[in-house]
Amino acid sequence: MESDRHDWVMVQIDEVSRAARKLAVALLDAEDEDELIEVEQATDGLLEDAFEHARISVVDSRTAAMILRPPSRIRGYAQLLAHKSRLLHERGEIESSRQLARRALELQLEAAALEPDPEHVDHAAIDALLDRDPPLALGPRHRQLLAELDRPPK
Repeated sequence: MESDRHDWVMVQIDEVSRAARKLAVALLDAEDEDELIEVEQATDGLLEDAFEHARISVVDSRTAAMILRPPSRIRGYAQLLAHKSRLLHERGEIESSRQLARRALELQLEAAALEPDPEHVDHAAIDALLDRDPPLALGPRHRQLLAELDRPPK
């Protein structure tokens, strides 16, 4: 029974990853406001269908990570939030964009903390979110997770 659930979650993660890549390409190719709105609607639909975003978005990042486990699913959700953040930035919604980017970074750090295989930590996504200007403000827990991530393995 547990194996069936794990297999289902892995299939769902693969589907979300493929959809996220398509949305990223669509965002890069979008040239006008109407195209951005279409990409945003597709992103919102995927967030809700795959992750019940309306419910997950009201809890803190640590709780959201516990609900979304395994780490690969957390990373998938964080990737979609990062895409949505970029979309909002392109539409001029800077503060909303920053809030989503911060949430995406927090979730990437939570996923990294839960990940048993350090090879699966999405360092590129974390670095991209850390490179935001101005830098995203993290709370004490996430600063600690970031510091632990930067430490060499024992």
